[in-house]
Amino acid sequence: MPILVRKEFDNCRDVYREVNPKYDPEITTRNLCVLGLASGWILSLLCIVGGSFIITSQDCIAPSEVQGKAFLISFSEWDLPPGAKNFPGHRILPLRPGLSILLNLLLNLFVTTILDATNYIHDSTLRWVLHDEGRLRYNSNIRLFTSSRRHGPNSWYANVVSLLGLALTHGSLSTIVVNVVVIGTWNDKANKFQFTPAETADFIDINCFAVIFLGVGILLQACVSTCCLICSRGVKTWSNSLLAIAKARSYDEKLNTESYTSPVLPNREIQSSMLDAAPQVQFVRRLVWCFSGLFMAWSLGYGIYIAVKGYDMDNVVAWSQDVQQYWQFYGGTWMDYGRLLKSTPYWLGIMIQTILQSFITFALHCVELLFKISRDEASWRCLQSTGSEIDPPILSNIQWQTMMMMTFKAVVQWAFGYAFTADETFNIALLPAIALMGLFICLMAATEYMVKKRPRGTLPATYGAFDRVLELVDEWDHKRLFWGDKGDLGDGTRLAGTAGRRLADLKPGAVYGCLDNRKAITPPETSQD
Repeated sequence: MPILVRKEFDNCRDVYREVNPKYDPEITTRNLCVLGLASGWILSLLCIVGGSFIITSQDCIAPSEVQGKAFLISFSEWDLPPGAKNFPGHRILPLRPGLSILLNLLLNLFVTTILDATNYIHDSTLRWVLHDEGRLRYNSNIRLFTSSRRHGPNSWYANVVSLLGLALTHGSLSTIVVNVVVIGTWNDKANKFQFTPAETADFIDINCFAVIFLGVGILLQACVSTCCLICSRGVKTWSNSLLAIAKARSYDEKLNTESYTSPVLPNREIQSSMLDAAPQVQFVRRLVWCFSGLFMAWSLGYGIYIAVKGYDMDNVVAWSQDVQQYWQFYGGTWMDYGRLLKSTPYWLGIMIQTILQSFITFALHCVELLFKISRDEASWRCLQSTGSEIDPPILSNIQWQTMMMMTFKAVVQWAFGYAFTADETFNIALLPAIALMGLFICLMAATEYMVKKRPRGTLPATYGAFDRVLELVDEWDHKRLFWGDKGDLGDGTRLAGTAGRRLADLKPGAVYGCLDNRKAITPPETSQD
């Protein structure tokens, strides 16, 4: 065997024989997540306490500018005679016209950011619990549909609580802030309201019942993540970097006394697609197609229906010159719960909204898997070009895939809240439904690109599969790893592997094998709870 290859074998063996292997636990990432978790606790308590206080306060007078006005809150008509108080559970506050849409979007982005930081704790502990149980195959998994068999905070019932909290959060976000549209004024002589063309007032309505439900939703997720944090002794690193986690896992391997080469690698310039190497994405792909088709059929069918039959809010749209009212009311129809129930409980609308929004929440949570796998493969493929850091800095947790998915989740939930709204009535609007259709068509195109893309280069694709990563990486004692040709084994087979320096590219037509210092991963006899 050539001296060069023998040295590579010896170096790798020495690394694996370290008595006290050290890896970066990424405490900074954990602390940032704890900060997000603390923000979630504070926000949830503020919403619950503040919303409850306002609801129990019966002496709050409505702003004088809206007294003597008849107006729309969502699709429901409310009348405030002169000197009237606020509606029970509602507060009307001053705000510049047209800003309620922007406020809703910013609120969705803010809450989504807090929840992503909070649920990162749940995701990280799940990863290492699955490792302890010998069931961790991929770096990225569908968090709420992957559970531990022995660890309570990551069990199926904890996932159900977290999913319920997520649905409550986004369901209530859709009904918290609503623009106030004036449709009439009080006539003292006639002692009644005189209805006039709609105009946007400088006010918004805050639904305090929705504020309480928002607090409950965030609280449920914060409780699950807090339990995970308390029982996180088994987390070896809080980084989501594929190489950092694979390195930490490599120290749990059962090592052979001497190195050997793995089966021959397929030396090719184009690698397998995500759809071929990670078949679990097929479910997500079909889910995206189903939702895209559903919103296409709904938009087309509903558009034809209102073109023939008309719609309830046509007078408001015809009177208005405001873009926001076109967005909110064009093609709008509504149904009064009084047709089904004699008296409508205050919580019915929010529960209906939560149930409807839970389907979108479920779909977006599953779609997130594609972006995470794409992130893992992108960082992995850097090995054959610029190299990839094993323990990257904290900012590496914020890749374009992460930011894109977080923004997409917030925008889709925001648009859905305008397309289907359940408060005092059940309301449907056409333009937000068309926007949802467009968003899911874009997502469908992105999904097809991600799952069918075949990466170029000689580095085999892994898509976050740890067994494959641990088979291909034969050195860990470097800050940055590179992939390439490491020399001739002397029997017509060349060695492909990793090093801390730039390596030569694999030679076309040559036969390659990889250094493999391990047996199969063996989980410990008892898991750490």
